[in-house]
Parts: sequence; C-alpha cells; structure tokens
Amino acid sequence: MNEKNGHNGTRLDRRSRKIDTTDIWIIPYADFMSVLMVLFLMMFAFAYTSKNEKRYGEIIVALQTEMGGKVKKDFLEKIDETARTEQTVMKFDEMVEAQNLKKYVTVSYDADQIKIMMKNPVLFGSGQIELRRESRVILHEVAQILSNIDNDIIVEGHTDDIPLAGTGKIRSNWELSQRRAIEVINYLIEKEKLAPNRFAAVGYGEYRPLYPNDTPDHRSQNRRIEINILRGKSDKQPSK
Repeated sequence: MNEKNGHNGTRLDRRSRKIDTTDIWIIPYADFMSVLMVLFLMMFAFAYTSKNEKRYGEIIVALQTEMGGKVKKDFLEKIDETARTEQTVMKFDEMVEAQNLKKYVTVSYDADQIKIMMKNPVLFGSGQIELRRESRVILHEVAQILSNIDNDIIVEGHTDDIPLAGTGKIRSNWELSQRRAIEVINYLIEKEKLAPNRFAAVGYGEYRPLYPNDTPDHRSQNRRIEINILRGKSDKQPSK
C-alpha cells in the first residue's frame, strides 16, 4: 500500500513541476537580431556595388561564411543580380528626371526584365521610321547605362490601329513597328558601339495595345518603343 502511494506521490510530484519560461523570450529575440544584423550588413555591402564590385562580392562571401559556414553560389549570384538590377533602374530613373521625360518615358522592372517604355513622339514623328534628331540625345544617355551591363535586350515597336495613309515604303503598322525597333537598334550598334549580339527586334504593330484604341489619348499611349533588358546571368562581356 505504501509502495503504491509512494509511487503515486512521485507521479504527482512530477506533474506538479513547472517549466521555467521566464527567459524563453530570448530565443525569438536572438533570431530577430540575427536577421536584423544580416539586413544591415547586406545594406552595407550593397553600398560598395557602385564603387567596388570586387569588394562587394568579398563582403557577401565573408558574411555568408560567418553565418552559415558554407558559401552558396546560387545565393550570391541572386544577390548580385538583384543589386545590379536595382542600380540600373535607379540610373534610368535619374536619366528620365534629368531629361524631363516623365511624361513620355517610364521605367519598371519585374522578375524577368527591366522595361524602358518610350512613347511617341519622343523618338519618331507620325508615320516616320527615322529617329528624330532630339531623340539621339536620349538614346545616347540610354546607351551609357547599357554599356555598363551585358544583359540581352529586346526592342519592341508598337503602333495604334490607324491604317497608314498612302502607299509608301511602309505597307502596314506591323512593318512600321518593326522598322522603328530596328532603327533604334541600329543607332545603339552603329553610333554607340554596343555589341550587336545583345539585341533582338520585334514589331507588334497594333496588336498589343496598352489601352483600347478608342480615344486620341489612348492611341498616343499605344504608339511606343519598349527597350526590354532581360534579367539573369549572361556569358557575354560588356560592350564597353
């Protein structure tokens, strides 16, 4: 009887014990501080991107070695590519601001590409395939940024749905859009000496509008050139 009671007493004693949780908060707090430290170190490393890319890479390697003990190449490449993309977008935004082109030029990016959208008449006159003289200043600034990266580039031409007047050299909006895309590429290759193997030209004519072609303003928005800088690693060397 006593043995049984003693056994039950031991069981009750064990159940009655309480786990001390006074300092358990320190575990998530430590995790949070580690993440915060990594964030600030990454920001610090990013500051070197525009000044010293080699030093930037060294900081990333040292940071990951310290935190995980093993450097993951894919992780480093992703961080580096993201930093380069954000820096490139920032340069294009500064160019648009400096040239007072916010009304005609927009810059955006997603997981696949950086998109510079140029609406008419910033590059071409109505129905024309020759670059406006003023547009060469803009494309020169674009080329200065493109010369510092090695990404592939697709130049797209788009028009509205108004048929071309007359029977000139250009027979359709489709052909007009493609010729304009090629004209932009020719300038970047011949005048700015960018590498030809980086470029492709596409003409969509009226078939990929931003807005319905139902008002003059919408048609104006649809007449555009898009310079799409593909994101991701390239084996080519910078052209300048």
